[in-house]
Amino acid sequence: MHRILVVCTGNICRSPMAEGILRDRVEKAGLGDSFDVRSAGTWGAPGTPASENGVTVSGHAGIDISEFRSQPLSRDLIDGADLILVMTPDHKETIEEMLPGAAAKTFVFTLFADPDNGDPRGVADPIGGSLADYEKTFNQLCKMIDSSFDRIIQMAQGRSHTN
Repeated sequence: MHRILVVCTGNICRSPMAEGILRDRVEKAGLGDSFDVRSAGTWGAPGTPASENGVTVSGHAGIDISEFRSQPLSRDLIDGADLILVMTPDHKETIEEMLPGAAAKTFVFTLFADPDNGDPRGVADPIGGSLADYEKTFNQLCKMIDSSFDRIIQMAQGRSHTN
């Protein structure tokens, strides 16, 4: 099983939407049986539902994240992931502090998706914003996932754990 972990701060906005989009793309590519996509938050509390606006914009795209529940980032999640995509450089720093060996498999998503022109600040957090703010973030995540999907799959497969 190839494991992909998406990380943001609270694990209620950006990473649940990205997890939902990525799961959707993995399923549509016929890879659902060999990939496990999860998300976590550097400051996430366990069991919090995805933000209402995140659920709404995801639903408009046919992606149901209504049953999603947050989880805090842990050493086990980091260690078990083959590829870690984070929303900001701060998230990457947190992961590297928690498990220094994870640096080689951890990437700021904007730079992973577009190494030449990606925003080094990462993906802005729509928390507390309007539905339009969430739509903007959702569309940005879709574009990044779609443009780098083959690379995501290759990177996760290349680092896969044996089991």
